[in-house]
Amino acid sequence: MQKAAVQTFTVIGLRSDVDMSDLFIAGVIPGPVADEFVILKTSEEEFTRWAMEFDAPDADSAADQAYAYCQEEDTCSW
Repeated sequence: MQKAAVQTFTVIGLRSDVDMSDLFIAGVIPGPVADEFVILKTSEEEFTRWAMEFDAPDADSAADQAYAYCQEEDTCSW
């Protein structure tokens, strides 16, 4: 069985300030472009904008990794 090729995806979304482990994904973009989303550091009411890069075989897997990452204690914040 052949392994799927892995590439870098940037996951962007909103993180809940009430429950830091909640992540609402707005989109997944191919490529390592999280640094270009520095403007996302501004906050919305009860939410913080969020972007991070993940290596995965597809966009859905990258989103799954982002959810799992934010379930870990205090790792989802900048």
